[in-house]
Amino acid sequence: MISRLLIIPLFFFSFIANAEDVKDYKAEYLYETDKFSVTGIREFSSKNDTKIITFNAKTSVVKLFFESAFDIKNGSVLSHKYTANVRALLIRRNQTIEFDNTNKIIKSYGMNEWEKSHDKDFNILDPLNAQVEMRFNVKRMLDSNNFDSFKIALQDIRNGDIEVNTYKFSKMSKYEFKGSVYDSVVIKRVREQDSRVTEYHLVPELGFLILEVIDIGSEGTQILKLQNILSLG
Repeated sequence: MISRLLIIPLFFFSFIANAEDVKDYKAEYLYETDKFSVTGIREFSSKNDTKIITFNAKTSVVKLFFESAFDIKNGSVLSHKYTANVRALLIRRNQTIEFDNTNKIIKSYGMNEWEKSHDKDFNILDPLNAQVEMRFNVKRMLDSNNFDSFKIALQDIRNGDIEVNTYKFSKMSKYEFKGSVYDSVVIKRVREQDSRVTEYHLVPELGFLILEVIDIGSEGTQILKLQNILSLG
């Protein structure tokens, strides 16, 4: 349950003119599980050349804070630091992961402490910024009219293992938001190792905005859904 909780709330959106042009935003999302629901604020900002995504939600029994710091270079995401602080029911987690991209060493501090080195020729992403990379790939998919699957390498925050996830085009659909109906792209990620399927609904007309994420696994169903766009640009 702990690892799932850290992954599902962490979905990112913004308007994309191109892979280097990701604009600041602030939005409200509803996160629902079989055990609780909470509304939180997701914010994206730029500090010099570094991009920052945060998700902050708090009730009397649930407190979630996530932050990812990264760069966007040559149309790809380059991880720097990922932080997760969670208090929900009986769950407690404080963890920070640092990415040394020069020496290809990744270190985790807090609840799960580990150090991993890798010689992979691709970028290792965290649960937040992986969604930025996914959206870039979906945009390229439609621009090129090539609907082949694509892969993203994620760090398992529990033990540091690298997991290469495959994302597949599912269908073109319709999505209603605030009284308007948009054409949407549905992308699925299937994790055969734990019988888990995650479905993403993106709207090209809104800069490949992720409006909803539905995650179904052995531990239950979790949903993240956009409620309000508070600011853009």
